[in-house]
Amino acid sequence: MRTYSSIGLALLMVLGSTFGISADTPVVDRFTFARPPAPESTVDPKGRLSVNIERWSTDSERDRLLADLAQNGPEKLLEALREVPNAGTMYWPGGTLYSVRYARRITRPDGGTDAVFVVDRPLWMWWESKPASTPYPYSLVQVRLGKDGAGDGHISLGVPVTSDKTLGAVLSDYAKAPAVLTDVRHERQAT
Repeated sequence: MRTYSSIGLALLMVLGSTFGISADTPVVDRFTFARPPAPESTVDPKGRLSVNIERWSTDSERDRLLADLAQNGPEKLLEALREVPNAGTMYWPGGTLYSVRYARRITRPDGGTDAVFVVDRPLWMWWESKPASTPYPYSLVQVRLGKDGAGDGHISLGVPVTSDKTLGAVLSDYAKAPAVLTDVRHERQAT
């Protein structure tokens, strides 16, 4: 019994320190979204999920990403991002956390916003009986918001990733990519 208590205490200390570090990280922008569409029995449809951006990727990181895409193709994109600091965290159903390795946004001429997030591994689609097929060891999420700050987000399942001079990397055909993030809202942070 004493061993279990010691293990439990050690685990609590490790988890507590992990959450303490992430709780102290300032969030510069936050995007929330409705839970992805799935059978009702697999998820509570009332909760919202989020992408917390701790920092936006720099022009230098975008340029390095573009050069790496041109030289090595989208399959190696994640390798180009291994040395840059984490840009944020995506909170997914079931308590799954994804590290956002790259986050970039632009304001369109119509006043809307386009944003791209590259997460460190393929997104888990828990309602699928088999894992979604993707040639990439990451997921690219592209979000399009109207000037009211609301929109949707599509992901890189079955759609190639390509370079873009302003965002760095985007979906080659946004309309064909699955719209997994619905009712996306940009929650502006106080500065």
